[in-house]
Amino acid sequence: MASRPNPVSTWSEYFASMLDKPLHPIFRQIDPLLPKTGHALELGAGVGMGVVHLIEKGLTVTAIDAEPEAVRIIRERAPTANVVESRFEQFDLIPRSYDVVIAGFSLFFLTPTEFAQFWPRLLASMKPECVFAAEFLGLKDDWVKEGYLGHSESEVRQLLQPFSIQYWEQAERDGKTSQGTDKHWHVYHVVAQFEPG
Repeated sequence: MASRPNPVSTWSEYFASMLDKPLHPIFRQIDPLLPKTGHALELGAGVGMGVVHLIEKGLTVTAIDAEPEAVRIIRERAPTANVVESRFEQFDLIPRSYDVVIAGFSLFFLTPTEFAQFWPRLLASMKPECVFAAEFLGLKDDWVKEGYLGHSESEVRQLLQPFSIQYWEQAERDGKTSQGTDKHWHVYHVVAQFEPG
């Protein structure tokens, strides 16, 4: 199954636009929660900024991306990372394996059916107190109107029931994509710790 296209450009244009961007500010919320050692998983790792950062923090990192160009870039930037070319919903997640899971602007590329099947497997792959960070698209986001997966606030909070929420931000604004395209953003930024029952 081919990976879903980037909603605003070719993937090459997107990667080129991201190479010199700073680390996403959500890492200011993630960093104080990171363990000193452990195994991190990044889903849809892009050009590897988060991968490099997590390695610098002392973690072993597995990075998943479906785009061959992203895999090449990450391997060049982070040679010690385990970089896997795969759609992440097809990746063989091992139960109770990860101390950190990052899904930055990636979960909404799943269809509703794919997400419903993937989410329980992702939860099962997390160790207790696993640090989880992700963005979920709100229903007013322009990309949701184009068919990408969106969630209401109540749906996101339902998904996060097995977690202790450490950071929550609902951002809605008119802005631009990384390539400068006008876009209305509606995003839930979340950092949480897994607390299975």
